[in-house]
Amino acid sequence: MDALNGDRGQALVVAVLALGIAAVAIVGLRDAQDRILADVRELRAGEAAVEAAASQVSDEVFAFGGSLEREDDQTRRRVRTAPTRQDLERMLADPLLADRVRAAADAIAAANGAVGSRDIDIRVAGNDVEVRLTLGQHRQAAALDDICCRR
Repeated sequence: MDALNGDRGQALVVAVLALGIAAVAIVGLRDAQDRILADVRELRAGEAAVEAAASQVSDEVFAFGGSLEREDDQTRRRVRTAPTRQDLERMLADPLLADRVRAAADAIAAANGAVGSRDIDIRVAGNDVEVRLTLGQHRQAAALDDICCRR
């Protein structure tokens, strides 16, 4: 009992309390670090996913634009033409396009250890096409510059 009643005993109790507080602090810091790193991984996976989605949209727009033809008034022959804003909006509203874009985004997200994307939005904004999606807690966006449209 002398160890707890003397000066040495009080120092031992203080040292044990300090070690306990330090252990709790270390566990808390470790947990915070894990959450921060998981959030950063999710953010990076979302950035990669939205870029993959935008790449898929770009490929689809390019293929769609190559399939459009009109009759040339001077030569009376069929020539390729760029899509109008209405053509592009109609193409981007296709649910099958959204499925292909989601598949591209989800494949990249999975490769980066993230869950699937949601809330995919593809729209014409000015002369650009914007692709937006949500992955985890993060909303991501990518723009395809100057895709739209002939006047």
